Amino acid sequence: MKKGFYCRLAVTGITKNKKLYYPYILTCICMVMMFYIICFLNQSGEFRKIPGGDAMQSVLSFGCGVIGIFSLIFLYYTNSFLIRRRKKEFGLYHILGMGKRNLVKILIWENILTALVSLVMGLLIGFLLSKAADLLCVRIMDAEAGFSMHIEPKAIGMTVILFAVVFFLIMLRMLLHIYRSRPVELLQSESVGEKPPKANWVIALFGLTLLVGAYYLALHIEEPVTAMVWFFVAVVMVIFATYLLFITGSVAFCRLLQKNKSYYYKTRHFVSLSSMVYRMKRNGAGLASICILSTMVLVMLSSTACLYLGAEDSLRGRYPRNIVVDTYSQEEKYEKKVQKTIEDILKKQQEKPENILQYTMLDIAGYQAGDTIYLNPENIGIGVDLFEDIRQLFIIPLSDYNRLMGKSETLEENEVMIYMTKSPQSGESYGYEYDTLTLEGLGTWQVKKTVPEFVNNGIDA
Repeated sequence: MKKGFYCRLAVTGITKNKKLYYPYILTCICMVMMFYIICFLNQSGEFRKIPGGDAMQSVLSFGCGVIGIFSLIFLYYTNSFLIRRRKKEFGLYHILGMGKRNLVKILIWENILTALVSLVMGLLIGFLLSKAADLLCVRIMDAEAGFSMHIEPKAIGMTVILFAVVFFLIMLRMLLHIYRSRPVELLQSESVGEKPPKANWVIALFGLTLLVGAYYLALHIEEPVTAMVWFFVAVVMVIFATYLLFITGSVAFCRLLQKNKSYYYKTRHFVSLSSMVYRMKRNGAGLASICILSTMVLVMLSSTACLYLGAEDSLRGRYPRNIVVDTYSQEEKYEKKVQKTIEDILKKQQEKPENILQYTMLDIAGYQAGDTIYLNPENIGIGVDLFEDIRQLFIIPLSDYNRLMGKSETLEENEVMIYMTKSPQSGESYGYEYDTLTLEGLGTWQVKKTVPEFVNNGIDA
């Protein structure tokens, strides 16, 4: 055979089946483009320099994983639909004298051409739209950025590696399908009746378990850093669970309804339920993809709108005062000097101070294990979580507390009163459950009581 014969056959096969292949290639291009844009924002050094850019990139790193997993599942299903529609064509090639090796060579070339077109076009469109996505994120974050365009080599590398693996797995599935099929089965694929779908209860229950577990993680994890990691796990679990429930769970549910004779053997239920079983078997993965994409759009729009519209309220809750001045000294002469400077500046600006909140405070952080706060991480024992058990302590003199709160509390030597902010578990104010409080290397104090409130200084937010 002439050199390039199989490549020409592959091109002919793609063009002759353009109604099937063009939408598939367009889908691949969109997936490549979307993944590159997210990777571009995640790897961009300029984007990292804007205020909040590093935090945004840490979130986008999880997005890269989610989009990568979804692309694999979505393109794998789309290609399986494409191969099913071309079984008769492959069978005809086989009858005309082509062996399975020849068919495999054609499919390999088709897959290579599809991968090349998808990667080149997807990356090209991604280059053009990446700057628009960059400027949009900068606008949302109310920052400034230049208009120069650049390409991120790391984002290109990540995109090429991911989709090379995706197309390799797709090609491997096609080859196994051809080797396992007989020529007569391929030729008569369109005329053979469809087998009744079987309900796979194990996979259906596994999908339901994944879905319940994902919602449990989303609802019960409160600690911010831990929640970010487990949120990614929950999203992946929801994606897999959605596919499993639509493909196998829907069929199992229909079979369960068919076993209910009082429901199934009715005129309006019999035909519709029987056809629904076959439709869900054929289109379950497609419906799952539509469901996931729709959910992603809704979550993106709602979360972005809530964060954007609630930015001012969040800022005011975290920082309730317009000006905060910290004096890192206990000497009275320095405190008076700072106060005099503030008064002079306000007088010069013709401003009057309002809602003044002034007190002495010692701010330290440590890890809590029982009634002990460890200030040195090296001394922490087994069983202390470095995220959930970290505590920030604000130590305030009793005289300042009584003055600010209008109280007349008294304390004996080695006694303290404690005010607790939000609980890492419930998010609500809660009491200290121990009778003593020990600061590593500093001493132990008896807890007289826990107080229910303190001034609004933004610590509770």
